[in-house]
Amino acid sequence: MKKGVNMMSKYIKKSFLFVAMLSLILVIAACSNGDGSNKSTNSGSKDEKVEIRFSWWGDTGRNEVYNEIVDRFEEEHPNITVKREFGGWGDYWDRLATQIAGGNAPDVVSMHQFYVSDYARRNALLNLNEYVSSDTINLTDFPESAVDSGKIDDNIYMVAKGITMPAMAYNTALFDELGVDYPEFDWTWEDFTAKLVELKTAFGDGKHWGINDISGGQLQPIFRYFVRQNGQDLFTEDGKLGFEKETLVKWWNMWDKLRKDNIVPDAATGNEYDGVPLEANMFTTGVTAITQIPANQVNLYQDQMKDTEIRLARIPSVNGGPNGEYIEGAYLSITEKSKHPKEAAMFIDFFINSEKSAELFKVQQGPPAGEKMSEFILDLIDPAQGRAVEFIQKTAPLAGPAPYAPTGINEVEQAFADNSEAISFGKKTVEQAAEDFIKEAESILNN
Repeated sequence: MKKGVNMMSKYIKKSFLFVAMLSLILVIAACSNGDGSNKSTNSGSKDEKVEIRFSWWGDTGRNEVYNEIVDRFEEEHPNITVKREFGGWGDYWDRLATQIAGGNAPDVVSMHQFYVSDYARRNALLNLNEYVSSDTINLTDFPESAVDSGKIDDNIYMVAKGITMPAMAYNTALFDELGVDYPEFDWTWEDFTAKLVELKTAFGDGKHWGINDISGGQLQPIFRYFVRQNGQDLFTEDGKLGFEKETLVKWWNMWDKLRKDNIVPDAATGNEYDGVPLEANMFTTGVTAITQIPANQVNLYQDQMKDTEIRLARIPSVNGGPNGEYIEGAYLSITEKSKHPKEAAMFIDFFINSEKSAELFKVQQGPPAGEKMSEFILDLIDPAQGRAVEFIQKTAPLAGPAPYAPTGINEVEQAFADNSEAISFGKKTVEQAAEDFIKEAESILNN
């Protein structure tokens, strides 16, 4: 578009000298009255009333934190009103996909490494290079790895608000009550299975289990760890399926046996708890003794479970295999069709760089990525949050790079969830479900 405008300007200049002179006068006037800032063409003066929308996923506790951060931003920028939209993890992504398709997406959206590639390559997210280079979004004290984690093809499409790692959380009081030893920080899948059997025996009933069934739903993080521990990955760099059918069969067989032996809940029980808020899930209510969470969420569970100390262990490993860890984070993006990208960028900058934001955010979705804010929150966090930071610091050095999810990931995830559910309800064998998933995934990714 700019190239076409320049060519047309040259033509006009040659043919109509007075138009060129008028244009020059207008440019000079604009420069003399301007403030030199890099303003969006869709943004007015700093006193113009603007409304932007911000969307995120989370539980009740996170909603309270984010709403207060938004309140503080509005206090600092009284001309900008932020309309808030939030929901649970699954509902969030369903709604965002619908909004993107309908051209009615929020200006600022919470983004995840697993989905950014799909949205960016569908031209649903704004390239943030301009706003970063102008320091509207200031990333000067971000580690290079944190900045790079938000890039697709060398363009920045999302900015990290927090860095985290998946963990296995366990209820120490329940372990103590049952007389079962805590998990080791480093443990294998064999250790994990043995611990679940031990817990089930100690419970001695059919209403409590070691852990909820985490064999399906999302491809990541647990299955991705397992795949990486087997020397593969979910995807290749060129966006193809990166693991073998046999690896998936091994994974689903492990969980199918646990389910049939009543070591993990049956499918119907699992469905009863599907989508419930954190305060009502199996782990928080004591139905299970272990759960998988992002490490940064340990304080959310601790807040609900006052009579115990929630501790963290690594995701179990394959004996003799490579590490499964990779750097994860929670991010903010601006949607491509935002009518107020400058104000949206200002909001992101406030969120990641302001002490007013950091003292509320703390380690809500992992420690802040910026060095100044990560240092600032050290004296503000509680013991549970301190355990999260300690866990992340201990496991991050074990992490290796991981390819971004390709276009079509939403459909691939749905196929994974559908086939996993078919196994749990006895509608498909593991072998048949794995075969069907591989075919569906390859068809989606090849298109």
